[in-house]
Amino acid sequence: MVGTLTNSNIITRGIGMAKQFVIEVEKVTGYCACGYKAGDVITCEGLNTPDQPFCGGAYAVLFPMQTALHSGATFVFEENPLSKTKLACPDNGYVIFKITMLPR
Repeated sequence: MVGTLTNSNIITRGIGMAKQFVIEVEKVTGYCACGYKAGDVITCEGLNTPDQPFCGGAYAVLFPMQTALHSGATFVFEENPLSKTKLACPDNGYVIFKITMLPR
């Protein structure tokens, strides 16, 4: 789901006790072939891919952070240790993402 972050659209597949993740587009500074805009929100759970078609290049950058958070890592240098910010798309870094694991 791409949209604006609200309480009603954070979790799109509440299956079992899988850890929930929110991917947010923090900033777009150039052309994005996928059309992402600042403020777009994408959801996923566990170690699954997002609930919708998603840019493979961007996911290659995000997935290691999703795996780390899923496995118990925290980013103590971030404002929210369950988030990793400033993750740049490998396509010239025009799109900047943030991934957050929602607390249970």
